[in-house]
Amino acid sequence: MEFCSGSQPSHEEIASGPQPSHEEFASGSQPSQPSQPSEASHAQTAEPGDPIDVDKEPVKGHGRRAMADRSEWWVHFIKIKDENDVVLAARCKYCLRQVKAETDRHGTSGMKRHFNVCKRNPHKFNKDPTQDELPFAFGEKAGFRKFMSIVCPRFTVPSRRTTTRDAVRWYFKEKARLKKYLKDSCQRVCLTTDCWTSQQLDGYMTVTASFIDENWILHKKIINFFLVKGHKGEDIGRNLVRCMVEWGMDSVMTVTVDNASANDGGIVYLRRHLNKSPSNIAKGKYLNMRNGGSRIGKFKEIVVEEKVDAKSFLRIDVPTRWNSTFLMLKAANVYEKVFTRLAEEDLTYKFDLSVENDGFGCPEEADWENAKKMEEFLGHFYDLTTRVSATLHVTSNTFFHEIAEVYLLIQAWLDSKDDLQVAMGQRMKDKFDKLGLGLESLDVEAMET
Repeated sequence: MEFCSGSQPSHEEIASGPQPSHEEFASGSQPSQPSQPSEASHAQTAEPGDPIDVDKEPVKGHGRRAMADRSEWWVHFIKIKDENDVVLAARCKYCLRQVKAETDRHGTSGMKRHFNVCKRNPHKFNKDPTQDELPFAFGEKAGFRKFMSIVCPRFTVPSRRTTTRDAVRWYFKEKARLKKYLKDSCQRVCLTTDCWTSQQLDGYMTVTASFIDENWILHKKIINFFLVKGHKGEDIGRNLVRCMVEWGMDSVMTVTVDNASANDGGIVYLRRHLNKSPSNIAKGKYLNMRNGGSRIGKFKEIVVEEKVDAKSFLRIDVPTRWNSTFLMLKAANVYEKVFTRLAEEDLTYKFDLSVENDGFGCPEEADWENAKKMEEFLGHFYDLTTRVSATLHVTSNTFFHEIAEVYLLIQAWLDSKDDLQVAMGQRMKDKFDKLGLGLESLDVEAMET
C-alpha cells in the first residue's frame, strides 16, 4: 500500500532487500541477483544466418587473430561474413555490387571477372593502352585530358614516354613467354606471310604464326613485321628463315602465301633450308599452302561470263565417303567450261597442277567424261544411302530390295563394254564379297520380277 501511495520504503526494507521464498530455501538454490546492464546488451543481437558486413565497426573480443588476405583482389572488395566469421560474399568498393566469394565454392574468380568489367573501376584504364592502335601522343592532347578529368578525375593520364616504355616492356615479356611456349610445348607451327609496298615505296613484310595448344584452341600471333629491301623470291625466303631463327622455330608444318610469282622462289629457298632439319615433313612436299582468294574471285568472274546457272558451289571430297565424292563430282561437272577457261587464263593454276609440281595436270576432255560416268555410278549409291538412312519411317523391310538393286547395278557394269565401268563394277563386287553378302546366292529372277 505504501508503494502504491507513492511513499518511500523504510530503511529496514532497503537493508534487507528482497527475501527468498520458502521454495528457494528448500531447494538450496541461491537467491537471484538483479541483472546489471552490459555493453553487449545495448548492441543489436544478430539472428542466426544473417550476414555481417565487416565494413562496420567490429565488436571487440578475444577471438583468434584473422589471417592476412593472400589474394590481391581483396584490395578492391569488402568482405561480407556470417556470424561464424565465414566469408559469404564480396562487395565492390567502386560500384557496391555484391559478388559471390565463398572460399570452398567460388574463390576469387568472380571478383576478378567483375574487376575487369566494373564501369566505375578507376584502375582498368591502365590495362592496355595499345588496344585501339592510337599514337602514344594521343594521351597528351588537351581534349583527351579534359575528357578524362571529367569521367574519372582520379585517373592519372600517363605521358607518351611512359606509355612507350610500358608497351615495349610488355612486348618483350610476351615475346619471351611465346618463344618459350613454341620451343617447349608447341608441336607444329603454320606460318602465313604477305608483302606490300607503302605510299613511300617502302617494302614491308609480315609473318603470322598459327598453332593449336593442348586444349585444342587455335592461336594466331603476329611474330614479325619488318622493312624489306625487295619482294624477290630469295629475299622473301631469306627473311622467313631469319624470322624462324629468331624465334627458334624448326617444326614449321606449312607456309601460306598469296599467288604472287615471287613467292614460288621464296618457297623453294625455304624448302631447301628446311630439308636440313630432321623435323621436316615429307621433305617439304606439302610445305606451300597457297592463298586462293584471288583465284576464287577469278573463278567467279568466269562463272558470270559463261552464264553458268548453279545453286551449289564447289565441294571438297572426303575419300572414304561415297556421298561426298558424288556431291563433289556433281558440283564440278557443272563448272566444266569454267575450269577449262581458268586453265587458259590463270598460269599459276596450271603450274600448281602440272606434273613438274608433282601434280596430275589440268583436267582434259577425257577426264571430264570419266567424271560424268563416275557421277552416274555413285548417284545410285547416294540415293540408296538416303533411302536406307531415313529416320522418320521404318526401313528394315526394304533392305533386301535395296541390296538386290545394288547387285543388278554391279552386274550391269560388269557386262558393260566400257573399261572404266567394268573396272569399277569389279571393285564393287569384291567389296560386297568381302562383306559376306553372298550376291551369287540371290535369286536373280525373283529380283528382276
